[in-house]
Amino acid sequence: MKKNLYDVTRLATLYFPDSTERNARRRLFKVLRAERDLWARLTALHFGIRQRSFTPRQYEMVIDILGKPEETDDDFREWPYDSNLNM
Repeated sequence: MKKNLYDVTRLATLYFPDSTERNARRRLFKVLRAERDLWARLTALHFGIRQRSFTPRQYEMVIDILGKPEETDDDFREWPYDSNLNM
């Protein structure tokens, strides 16, 4: 069964394009934790800091609160599926 997975690092680099991947990810997590309501909802959906991808529901929650990154109009649902990820 194919699942839609949304890469956390890729989304982070879209929000913080001038940062390295590692720093962009750190910055995104800092923003997510600062939004206490969002962080509570994400953790209720079993999101953790070591997670490499968002589930569709987690992703929608992030985009609803933070908005889409301004530099892109991409539909993240079209991201390629990585069969090596087992979630």
